[in-house]
Amino acid sequence: MKGRERTSVSSYDGTEISFLTEGDGFPLVLCNGILCSIGYWVYLRAFFRSRTRLVLWDYRGHGRSGLPRHPWNVTLGSHRSDLLTVLDAAGVRKAILIGHSMGVQVILEFYRSHPERVAGLIPVCGTYGHPFRTFYGTSWTERLLQPLFRQGERFSDPFARIVKPLLTSPLAPALARLSGSIHWYLCPGNIMKDYFQHLASLDVKTAFRLAQAMGEHSAEDMLERVLVPTLVIAGEKDLFTPVWVAERMATAIPKAELLVMPEGTHTALVENPLLMNLRIEVFLRDHFQNQGYRPLKSLGHRETLRGAPT
Repeated sequence: MKGRERTSVSSYDGTEISFLTEGDGFPLVLCNGILCSIGYWVYLRAFFRSRTRLVLWDYRGHGRSGLPRHPWNVTLGSHRSDLLTVLDAAGVRKAILIGHSMGVQVILEFYRSHPERVAGLIPVCGTYGHPFRTFYGTSWTERLLQPLFRQGERFSDPFARIVKPLLTSPLAPALARLSGSIHWYLCPGNIMKDYFQHLASLDVKTAFRLAQAMGEHSAEDMLERVLVPTLVIAGEKDLFTPVWVAERMATAIPKAELLVMPEGTHTALVENPLLMNLRIEVFLRDHFQNQGYRPLKSLGHRETLRGAPT
C-alpha cells in the first residue's frame, strides 16, 4: 500500500485546493458534505485504503483549502471545477465518486459535465437538489432558510462572535443529539467534536454563500441520464434528507441500487460503518472487479471491520 500524501493545486480561478491521497489501485474519490471536513470518512478509509487508492479533498474555504479568490465563486459549478482539478492533479483518469450530503450534488453535477471521468456513483445521505425543500420532511423550511442565509451573510461578523464559542463547547454535540439530527448514541462523540471544531473554523460569509448555492441547485433533470452503476445509501431516520428522497433518486437513475441504513440519521456513515462498508464492498465487487478492483479476502481483523480513527 502506498503511503499518505497531502498536497494542493490551484483551481480554475486561482483558489488553492488541498487534497489527500492514500493507498494504491482502483480509485475512490470522496466528496464531503457542506461545511464538513474529511473526518466523516474515517471508517471508510480504514476499510478500503489497503485495496484502493483514496482521494479526499477539502472544498474551497474548508479545511486546508484556501478561501475563494473571488467571493462570488462559491457555487456547485465551482466545486465541480475544483473536483476536476483535483482528479487531474492526482492523475486519476476515471473513478468511483462517493458523496455525502451536499457531496451528492457535487458528484451529480460533475457527472453532468464529465461523464467520461466517472466509473460509478455512490450518493450517501444526500439529495439531487433543492435540499431545503425536503429538510425535516417539509417544504416550508426553504422559505425560511434561504432568506435567513442571505441575511446571515450581511451580519456574518456578529453572528460569528455569538455562535462560534457555542460550536466549540460541549453543548453543541449534546444539542445535535437531542435534536435527532444525529443518532443519540451511535454517532461517535470524538467525530462530532472534530466536526464542530472544523465548523467553528470556517469563514462565515463563505459558509452562508455555499448554503445559498446548495439550496438553489438541482440535478434532478439529469438523473435519468446517469448510465453508470450507482449505489444510493440513505438513513432510515435522516431528518435532513428523508429516506423517500433517496428512494426517488434510486428509482430515477436507471442502474441504481439502494441501501437504507436501519436507524441511520444524516451521519449514518459513522453510526453503522460496517453495514455501509460491506454493502459498498459488494457493489464494487459486483461491478468493478474486472476493472481492477481488489475484493476483500477475509474479515479476520476487528480493525478492518470497524476501522480506527486516524
